[in-house]
Amino acid sequence: MLSELSTKARTVADLMRALGLQRPTVRYHLAFLLRHGLVEEVPPAKGGKVGRPAGLYRAARHVSLPAFPRRHYELLAEITLDAIVNELGQERAASRLQEKGREAGRAMIQATASKTGVRGWTPESFRRLVLEGAFQEFGVGSEVVEETRQGVHYRSFTCPFLEMAEKLPDLVCDALDAGFHEGVDDALGAVTTERRACMGHGDPYCEYRMTWAARARRKESGVSG
Repeated sequence: MLSELSTKARTVADLMRALGLQRPTVRYHLAFLLRHGLVEEVPPAKGGKVGRPAGLYRAARHVSLPAFPRRHYELLAEITLDAIVNELGQERAASRLQEKGREAGRAMIQATASKTGVRGWTPESFRRLVLEGAFQEFGVGSEVVEETRQGVHYRSFTCPFLEMAEKLPDLVCDALDAGFHEGVDDALGAVTTERRACMGHGDPYCEYRMTWAARARRKESGVSG
């Protein structure tokens, strides 16, 4: 249910259709998620049909998971990043984070290829095995805007580092995340990713357009030359 609610706001009827569940079951789980702050109700759009509009729900943008004693991992992350900047300086710290991001991006694609046996990456296999597989497992809920033989255009609505990204977008988004996608591109081969929107910089989602080079597409289709 959280996966369904992570990409856009949905009504109870939407969730019933998507999950194949009865209304009481959907309402029970929604009530639980609302109570624990994992889901929030969205104000209905003005205008539209006459009468009371159906309730809209979406995954909460910021989530505080209950724990005792309370954990403060965000504070630890902020202190660590601050220490790195103080030690190396802003420019070198960003460069090191970008480098570590590249390593992480390459490692994720290589691990996915090893696990699934994929040999030549295509937009279709990336969408199926990474966007709907590795990314989803990592906590990144994505929606494909467009998929062609030339590439994939997608949006990510959840970010595992959102709180830090909002506080320090120059380090988390422009260095670490940028490096991560460079590493993904390197491992895929002849692919270029352009970031078009960023949650850390205030957008409602992160948006990326990936383009496969013509040479790589010919290789994937078995055409030489």
